[in-house]
Amino acid sequence: MRLWRCLLLPLSMTASMVLLSSCATLTKEECTVGNWQMIGYNDGILGHYPERLASHTKACAKASVTPDYQGWERGRVLGLKQYCTVNNAYNIGRRGQTINNVCPAETSSQLQRGNQQGLALYKLNGEIERDNKLLEKYQHEFDKLREGELLHFKNEKDARAYYIKLPSEFRRISQRITQNEFELRRLSRLYERSL
Repeated sequence: MRLWRCLLLPLSMTASMVLLSSCATLTKEECTVGNWQMIGYNDGILGHYPERLASHTKACAKASVTPDYQGWERGRVLGLKQYCTVNNAYNIGRRGQTINNVCPAETSSQLQRGNQQGLALYKLNGEIERDNKLLEKYQHEFDKLREGELLHFKNEKDARAYYIKLPSEFRRISQRITQNEFELRRLSRLYERSL
């Protein structure tokens, strides 16, 4: 339970920041009344590279506003302190993304390890989801075949052979789901202990 509490707060903060900065540029109003330190902070917490300021500069040129580079960079550095944490790297991986190379070199190996752990869980979740959909498909086909439909088969012999094969496919897929769920729990506990 402790793991979920630790993960949900940064995840919800990051998700809201992603929504706020999903546009490549700032609006005219954001340029004119923008708090450049806060804009930099938002860019930092999302792991944007320094080149992000160039897109702001381009957007704000239309409003005849020049960004405050120093304020933006101060904010970005503060935001990067939140981005460059093992928990955040892990959460980024859980969403199927790799962490940007914007963090201090001395933290790189820890962050990469956390990100890889998150990516491993993301991959396992994807496999479990695909297998559950496959089970649903097999169940649907099994039910239809039992009712006498031929589905996509040209003759009853082929349909019957597939019908007979389906229970072993159910078992095989169910075993794989069980193994992946076990591995998912094991990796989650391993990560939680490393906090």
